[in-house]
Amino acid sequence: MNKICLFPFFFILSILNAQNLENYNEVYLKTYNEIAQNDFERALYIADSLFKVSETPYFKTRSLMLTATLYQHSGDLNKAIEYGLKAKEVISQTTDYNWITRVNGFLSTQYRLSGLYTKANEFMNIALESAEKIEPKESANSAVGSLYHEIAFSHMGQKEYKTAVHYFEKAIDYLNNLKDNKGFRVAENRVFLGECYYHLKEYKTALVYFEEALRSYGDLPESYLKGLIYNGMTNVYIERRENNLAKENLDLANQIAERSNYLELKNRVYETSQRYYALTKDIENIILTKSKQDSVRGLISDHKTVVVTESFAKMDKEKSSIENKVSAKNKIVIVLFIIIMLGIMYFIWYRKQQKRNIQKIKEILARIDSKTQPKPINPKEDSQENKENSENEVGASTIMTSATEDRLLTKLEKFESSNLFTRNNVSLSFLATYCDTNTKYLSYVINTYKKQDFNNYINELRVNYIIKKLNKEPLYRKYKMATLAEEAGFSSQNKFATVFKKVTSISPSLFIKSLEEVERGCV
Repeated sequence: MNKICLFPFFFILSILNAQNLENYNEVYLKTYNEIAQNDFERALYIADSLFKVSETPYFKTRSLMLTATLYQHSGDLNKAIEYGLKAKEVISQTTDYNWITRVNGFLSTQYRLSGLYTKANEFMNIALESAEKIEPKESANSAVGSLYHEIAFSHMGQKEYKTAVHYFEKAIDYLNNLKDNKGFRVAENRVFLGECYYHLKEYKTALVYFEEALRSYGDLPESYLKGLIYNGMTNVYIERRENNLAKENLDLANQIAERSNYLELKNRVYETSQRYYALTKDIENIILTKSKQDSVRGLISDHKTVVVTESFAKMDKEKSSIENKVSAKNKIVIVLFIIIMLGIMYFIWYRKQQKRNIQKIKEILARIDSKTQPKPINPKEDSQENKENSENEVGASTIMTSATEDRLLTKLEKFESSNLFTRNNVSLSFLATYCDTNTKYLSYVINTYKKQDFNNYINELRVNYIIKKLNKEPLYRKYKMATLAEEAGFSSQNKFATVFKKVTSISPSLFIKSLEEVERGCV
């Protein structure tokens, strides 16, 4: 068993047996705080395993949200939204307003990061509404704290830093009362407060909050958040021109960023690195870091584009759905009218085709009964070729007397009456022997008087034979095509069908159907 499967096998097994919350939380936090920072694929595997063994909506939702959060940190907002919506679908079937609030707040964040602010507000309103229903109120600490964070982020995005500070400070009142993961959540709050004061150019206050964040973080495993702390402190030291401290913290931030899958952390650290190298006039590293940042920004942009594209596609689909409902009755009427008209047109066409086929059947039967010669079926022969054949008759007659021609024609009539042509081994040499002549004379007589080559001559005899059987013996109409083909001497069913249609211009099955209609007197 590989290392991916070894952890957290025993924890997951215990959850499977008893859905143990303590064990679940241990696996969850270890995956989120430690494993995800160094082995993203392994973290996804564990999150998926947690979901598969989850038996209740609560555990299923938390597992899906773990996956969604991992994708958010990797910059794949589309996947983050996908799993967030799956979690919303699961938890919305319950009255767990705590997690309903968290999930909708998370989705609001993803849409805000994607630049879809209307959609973000939609989920934020749902989250705020459900937050009021959380009981007991102590359970609302994490959810409400997260909502205030999201509201603050929204104001930060609009560069309303003082307003953002107000909401971050409101959030801390809830986060300080947390029992689980308090250090991480409080550190997160202090980092963002530090960033707000940094943008307000209150660098001393900003540094205080970054240092508070580092203390709150304590001995927690390395994560993107610690990278943000060092990055924030670096920015403050750059503004204060404290190059040594800036370099010290920048190195720490870079080490974490390089090991992390969190694209936004990489983007920020590369941005800060360029500012530091500009301060120290290190042109070579500015160019190198700019190249790295461009690659990361490209990935972030691609992920955002996917979200925006799919969101617009979804909106178009919803709009189309509404329009369809509004005009549903009219469309149904139009569709029914079209169906009726098509039905009438098809019926008229079918009747004409039926009459045409019946008439054709009658002509074929009349021709066979009167033993009249059909027109040539070889598509390669044309009137010019017939003319050339006529001009060559004088030359041919010098090697064949009229008496020989008459004798061969008589032999052919006898051959046609014998049904020997139904043998599948009939060949030109066989027929020449039967007629007591050579193949050259025989070919000449068939080409001249039957207006066909040998193969078409034999094939037409076989088709006419089957037509007679179908007409005179109704039992043949129940035979399978393969049986009819064998009866006529054809090597395969496909060969039979092809030749039959070539001779009659309709398929064997349609011929049989039309023949029965003739007998019923259909017109």
